[in-house]
Amino acid sequence: MRSNNALPIAVLIVFSISFIPVNTADSVSPSGDLILRDGPWHVGDEIEFSILVHNSDSELITTFLSIEINGEISNSSNVIIDPGNSMELISFFEAQNSGVFAVNWSVYDSNNTSVLFSGTSEVIISEQQSLSTEIYSLSYDYDEGYSINWGANLSDGKSRLISSKIYFVTNEGLILASKMDMSLEPGLRTLSTDMGIAPKGTYKVEIILQPLNWNPLNFAFDEENIESEISGLSLEIISGPSPEFPTLGDTVTIALELKNNGPLEIGSGTLIAVDGQKRVLAEIDVPAINSNSERQIELRINEWMSISTTTLEIIWLMDEYVTKTNLEVISSNSDLVSEDTNISINWVGIVMGLVIALLIIFSVRIVSAKNQAETTETKTYSDRNKKVEEKPETEKRTVDCPSCPKQLQVPFGYSGQVKCPSCLEQFSTKNESAEKSTEEELVIEEEEDEEEELFASSDNDIVECPKCDQVLRVPYEKRPAKARCPACKCIFNAITD
Repeated sequence: MRSNNALPIAVLIVFSISFIPVNTADSVSPSGDLILRDGPWHVGDEIEFSILVHNSDSELITTFLSIEINGEISNSSNVIIDPGNSMELISFFEAQNSGVFAVNWSVYDSNNTSVLFSGTSEVIISEQQSLSTEIYSLSYDYDEGYSINWGANLSDGKSRLISSKIYFVTNEGLILASKMDMSLEPGLRTLSTDMGIAPKGTYKVEIILQPLNWNPLNFAFDEENIESEISGLSLEIISGPSPEFPTLGDTVTIALELKNNGPLEIGSGTLIAVDGQKRVLAEIDVPAINSNSERQIELRINEWMSISTTTLEIIWLMDEYVTKTNLEVISSNSDLVSEDTNISINWVGIVMGLVIALLIIFSVRIVSAKNQAETTETKTYSDRNKKVEEKPETEKRTVDCPSCPKQLQVPFGYSGQVKCPSCLEQFSTKNESAEKSTEEELVIEEEEDEEEELFASSDNDIVECPKCDQVLRVPYEKRPAKARCPACKCIFNAITD
């Protein structure tokens, strides 16, 4: 994917021929020659044509510029020119083919589509510029990651804007490592770019140069395989550290597995362990590991040098290849270990305390609910008996038998036939106070009608009758509601507490 193609420098020749008036309207005339901007031009470029037009007439005029090259026509937008003013007419033309072309241009009066004046020029359009890129080298640092030396080559012509994008290529897809927009002059430009640490599974690097608002002759792309350095070699921790929380001066061991899944054979190397303060704690030699093979190694640190939490970096060095892994280790005398230990002991006590407290609460609730039920049942039973016992006896009055000296007991308000149990004489008796009783009953009924409504409230489904204290159930969610006492037949309003 490396190309050094270059095109000869395109020489622009523009011949301006004096304009030719084609009508008698001398009041509208060019204020200068036709101008071609932003040359030189290549196939795919947009050529800008411009001319300044003056209106010396007493009326405004609407004009436009028309460009014709090799049978292709491009017109500008309409421009209104006030009397005594000058305006610029601009028309754009996209170059389709390379070569030397005659440019036929005309300025029109858009009101009656007549040509005010016209002329002829010449333009040279070159082949498309070529753009290429090349990766010269990749370097790797186990702290900083990858850096890449590469070049961009633009063939002869005009300077161009490009966007360079460098990717890590993994099994999951492309991961952008660097992006940079720049202006390229014709020729070769070399650059160095830091890419950082490659993601896991990276097997190559790609670079793509994208043109910004122009069309190159070819697609600029290059790639470099780095499979053996990243995806092929891996360093994994099997177990450790042992002990889990080492003390200052302890001997610490870590079990590791080294794999070579790549196609290349690698020689012997070195395995080193570096703590968070960049102190080398251990260094051992690693024998060569063939392609598609693995080896388990125990890394031994003779003297632990940390008294706090540290990140242990284990690095596998072999020739120019490097791979590494990290392990966080907590020392036994660090504050974190002490806090974790205390917290675990306290949690046991807290959990046991919560269990005991919940058992006590449940027991108290069960006993309380049982006592409340028994109290409610006893109270209902007592109230009912009390009402029966307190029921008044019927009041009686004495009536003399007209046939014998026997005195009979009849209900106080009774009127009707009475039979004497001694002489068997039947006679009638009247209620002397019937009218009085009737009047009293009417007064009592009227007073009862005028009594205020009765209310009872509670914070649960059980409510007491406001008249006789009878306990009855009125659902709490249905209140306010009318309720009737089953004992005294009293009707009252049950409301929420």
